[in-house]
Amino acid sequence: MIASHFFRDGQMRTFVRIIEALSTWSGKLASLLMLPVICCVVYEVVMRYLFHRPTIWVTETIVFGCAFVYVLGAAWAMLEKRHVKIDMLYEKLPKRGQRLLDFITFFGFALYIGFMLWVGTEYAWESLQLRETTGSNWSPPVYPVKIAFVIGVLLLMLQGIAKAIRDLYFVIKGKEL
Repeated sequence: MIASHFFRDGQMRTFVRIIEALSTWSGKLASLLMLPVICCVVYEVVMRYLFHRPTIWVTETIVFGCAFVYVLGAAWAMLEKRHVKIDMLYEKLPKRGQRLLDFITFFGFALYIGFMLWVGTEYAWESLQLRETTGSNWSPPVYPVKIAFVIGVLLLMLQGIAKAIRDLYFVIKGKEL
């Protein structure tokens, strides 16, 4: 009864759509970083194998760029159902059973992601306070990547909440939110 009243107004639909738009926007923005990363990879391959002059700064740029893409694109990947899953049992269930299983497993997801958010925030804050760098000859700051990690995990948690709301709605009503 409470759940059906909760879903009656359009606020949940609006909330979910805002989260999904944010996930899409952050994922597409992060995907734009792949072009410079690819250019860096090509540059490093040429420098390393053609001129025998590998660079530290390009290698670190590639690692940082890939880290930004990975963490800021995770929520979009979840929205688009691109994360890896094992579906031996899942595919055999009816749609309502699948959504119920997704909703039940959300709590394990939320616990894990919540822990990552908590620990990641502590590490990012410490890194920012110390102005942590890689320690290499180039020594770029590490804290932007750690802050991006926290933002990406937060976006992933929000997307997980949006999915859980959609799943619960489907389990209760038998139709999409």
